[in-house]
Amino acid sequence: MSQLKGKVGPWELEWKTAPHGPSGTGQVTVNGKDVLEVRWRRDGQGIWIELPQGAHGYDFEAEKDDDGRVSYRVLERGSDQEWEGFSFDRLGREAAGAAAGVKKKGIRVRAQMPGKILKVHVDVDVIVEKDQPLAVMEAMKMENEIRAPQQGRVTKVSAIPGQAVETGADLFLIESV
Repeated sequence: MSQLKGKVGPWELEWKTAPHGPSGTGQVTVNGKDVLEVRWRRDGQGIWIELPQGAHGYDFEAEKDDDGRVSYRVLERGSDQEWEGFSFDRLGREAAGAAAGVKKKGIRVRAQMPGKILKVHVDVDVIVEKDQPLAVMEAMKMENEIRAPQQGRVTKVSAIPGQAVETGADLFLIESV
């Protein structure tokens, strides 16, 4: 798994493990040498990182590509700094694009942000088309449709109406047909 790197104020940080959940602490390497423990917390638009010199806020704007993969544009609050094309993988995630000549066995559809499942539109063994709505999730006071990233058969449904989910939670498994 690639590590998360970025600039916070005057410091280049490399996270040992990427922040997950609503808040926490983590270790980062600062400017390639010093290890520092930092605090972070999420809000409706992004994340605050607290360093000894002060807190820095970052907003995330998500965009889905044609394969259903999400990448982010990151904007530093109170400055003109921005970064594009960030994407995050979790250990054990099956690659959306398999190597040439290797058939995809399935793809996990995961929550891209914390929220609450409002509706589930499909059951196990249903054949879905690419971009077909699978569920509706409320996040940041907005309803977001979760769509199928590929055509296939739904082999697992973990999403339950009323359920609160964290970023990265498995919602569906879709196998190629």
